[in-house]
Amino acid sequence: MQVSRNPSLCKLTNRIKLNLLIFGNATVDSGWHGKVTSPPFSRLYYITKGAFSIIGNDGEKYTLSPCKWHLIPSGYSFSYECQEEMSHFYFHLKVCDLDGTDLMSGCKKPMNIETSDFDYTFFSSSISGSEFYKGIKLRNVLWEILLEFIRKGNIIIEAEDYSPCIRNALLFIKSNLSMQLTVSQIAESCFISKSTLTKHFKKELSVSVNEYICNTVLADAEMLLSTTNVSVSEISSRLGFSDQFYFSRKFKEKFGISPREYRKNKLL
Repeated sequence: MQVSRNPSLCKLTNRIKLNLLIFGNATVDSGWHGKVTSPPFSRLYYITKGAFSIIGNDGEKYTLSPCKWHLIPSGYSFSYECQEEMSHFYFHLKVCDLDGTDLMSGCKKPMNIETSDFDYTFFSSSISGSEFYKGIKLRNVLWEILLEFIRKGNIIIEAEDYSPCIRNALLFIKSNLSMQLTVSQIAESCFISKSTLTKHFKKELSVSVNEYICNTVLADAEMLLSTTNVSVSEISSRLGFSDQFYFSRKFKEKFGISPREYRKNKLL
């Protein structure tokens, strides 16, 4: 008997996750405009009628038009405006490694791919459906679209091979995410010293433990503001900020605008 196995590929496959945060459709008009700053997730669009434009911080303008899939990668800051009535399907998603980083951030600018076989009936019916098989099919369709973007843009996706202590620390932080989380608590959960955790964290992630916690908490806050109707006060409390004013100050330092302004200008 001859057996061939690829445990490395299995390990990598199990680490990379496609998280679909929002799937919806919308019709907007010329009053639809705003700004997005350093989003922690990517946006995928399919325009069925009309068009809209985005302008990156570098001043480059992109027009999102019908019969194409459009990808705006995580981390890409831009302003947007619509000058006519437009209908579209939209997806907020993350292709995540263990540390929660959206691996599509390897795509530095918006991209598009043309398609002639958009299944309008499937996507329309999936908006209100909750059948398990539709969810599986939707995930498979999205993977195929994202893989096409990866191939077209020669995007390099590299999942970091973290040490066991960092892998355990990241999982603990993800499960207990809060601004109140301390280095001591994380180190104790991993059965290592604070100094060992601090040294490995800086070496493998290039940030301190506290910087990582703050960045991750603010990314979660941004997603809650974008994808839910939870109040700013509740988000502040849920994520462990001492008060709403401190939360607003830290959020504005990172994103350039207050939580309320961000929610008001959120992009579908």
